[in-house]
Amino acid sequence: MAAAAAAVRSAKRSLRAELKQRLRAVSAEERLRQSRLLTQKVIAHSQYQKSKRISIFLSMQDEIETEEIIKDIFQQGKTCFIPRYQFQSNHMDMVKLASPEEIFSLPKTSWNIYQPGEDEVREEALSTAYCMETVIHGTGTLADCIHGNVIILSEGRTCTKSCVSKSTLIIT
Repeated sequence: MAAAAAAVRSAKRSLRAELKQRLRAVSAEERLRQSRLLTQKVIAHSQYQKSKRISIFLSMQDEIETEEIIKDIFQQGKTCFIPRYQFQSNHMDMVKLASPEEIFSLPKTSWNIYQPGEDEVREEALSTAYCMETVIHGTGTLADCIHGNVIILSEGRTCTKSCVSKSTLIIT
């Protein structure tokens, strides 16, 4: 069992390295074009349209841009939740974002990602609702996987859930 797990970790590491190399080759213009297409698809998706509460990642420079989706969430009067990782842990909570403009006032992590401070009290997505829509991305994993009551994200981060909606949107 341990050998199989080690082989999977090794394969993931190799795949991530290959994907990072490929991503570096994608021009900023192409990334923007793909971001716009993805934004249109997500916003037009029936589950997105029906949802009232949405969890979404904040994109890094080399990822698909999520800023327009976040703006639309607020324009549509939906509630938006973003990740807050615990320092030196693989735990992550989805916490409420007050507005799209608030993002740039948040502190940055060592990965250069905006997120609310660990000591900041915020509504957690699943403390006030049983199920919700979640937009997840994968950073070079074979696939982000939803297993039981935990969403397993890239880089080994986990988001404990009391419920995993059948309509979770996964962006890989």
